[in-house]
Amino acid sequence: MNFKKVDLNETCNGMNCEFSVLNLRDTHLIDILHIKFNGIYRLGPMGKSELGYMTGNYELGKAVWRPFKIVIDISEVDYEWGDDMELLLDISDPKSSVMIVGDKNRKAISTLMFGMDTEKDIVDNKFFFDDLEKGIEKLKRK
Repeated sequence: MNFKKVDLNETCNGMNCEFSVLNLRDTHLIDILHIKFNGIYRLGPMGKSELGYMTGNYELGKAVWRPFKIVIDISEVDYEWGDDMELLLDISDPKSSVMIVGDKNRKAISTLMFGMDTEKDIVDNKFFFDDLEKGIEKLKRK
């Protein structure tokens, strides 16, 4: 068999992920895991690889650090449209996580959740924030 070597960076269009942890108590336990993505999510079904990268890293972070709560930060992800992005929202638990959006995706996430002609803003939802500190404060109260 001749396996073909693949490059994750090339396959996932250069999508990147960073993990940070926050201990709110004086223990080894991870209270909050911050998963920050950045890069370009390709349009429509071409973004499946980026979605796979994001959901895979979300699951990896959960498995490695076993946090009580998670911040999914997509504020630096350039996302215009693609229904598959909803799968990232589906795997996260709104009871123990929040999502941070930004100027590069806020409108697209709003239309994904509320429909193409919506006037609603996604941050009016209790799961989405446009400010990391506000999202963390919400998690601390959960």
